[in-house]
Amino acid sequence: MSAVTCMGIVRIIPSQSERTAGALGTETVEYASRHVRSDGALIIEDTVDTVLIAEARRVFGEAYSRYLEGGKHSDALRVGGRRLIITINLEPPFDDPQLFANPYLLPVLEAALDEGFVLGALGIVCSLPSAPAQHRHSDGGFLFPRSGVDRLLPASAITVGIPLLEMNEVHGTTALWLGSHRDASRVPNENEKGIEPVVREGSCILWDFRLSHGGTPNRSALPRPLLYLTYCRPWFLDHLNYGKRNPKQKPLLAREDFLSGLSEQHQRLLIRAQEGYAYPLHGLETRRDSEEVEAPVSVT
Repeated sequence: MSAVTCMGIVRIIPSQSERTAGALGTETVEYASRHVRSDGALIIEDTVDTVLIAEARRVFGEAYSRYLEGGKHSDALRVGGRRLIITINLEPPFDDPQLFANPYLLPVLEAALDEGFVLGALGIVCSLPSAPAQHRHSDGGFLFPRSGVDRLLPASAITVGIPLLEMNEVHGTTALWLGSHRDASRVPNENEKGIEPVVREGSCILWDFRLSHGGTPNRSALPRPLLYLTYCRPWFLDHLNYGKRNPKQKPLLAREDFLSGLSEQHQRLLIRAQEGYAYPLHGLETRRDSEEVEAPVSVT
């Protein structure tokens, strides 16, 4: 492994031996985990075949084109001006394990979330051309907001972003305020600028759900799709982004025949991916039906 700090954020570059093995070594995982805990974010370079990324970008542009016209959609969530979250079906090419169960990522996620973590949501955050800067926010993950203890706790959820188009100053990227998940004094005010990393196609970025961040403007003529995956502890539910706020949008969609053909490990990871999946109003169990179930309104 080699690691560099570029634009303020640590970047892990797998070594040749790690590439041959198809996974990060123990020392690399420990190094990455320390920075996820302290900084709240990390980039791992060259984790996904760029041919797969190009195919995913093409399929997204064709199959989900109706979302790219700037109108309102009951099954997509607006998260800023000309910026929306779209749930993506786990169908080719998005059903490739490089995307939902990447072997470079899973050990880092397990170190942060412990054994038994699951994939809670998968979709695309797409900033359309001329999208302005997004409001600064955290994705959630504050369990006891009045107690003051949340910043002392381990992560309950982590967002992984896999750009289908390079994240940069022109297309837009995600500004991050490192350490803000642990230290309330690092939560930005209106005048504080976060780091704005470049993330190449084929690489990925991950951040603690509690980290303050926000999308930067899309100054290009192209939609900028970012594949996002929410990994979380098995008891955690993202009630802020799914539920009453947008009851027609489901967090994780897959066909039964796809799920049944997976390995046991991948079936456990995708235990929440069901046709007609919805959050229940009470309890932590999942259920399969078409009923729209309410959950608390997001404050982001």
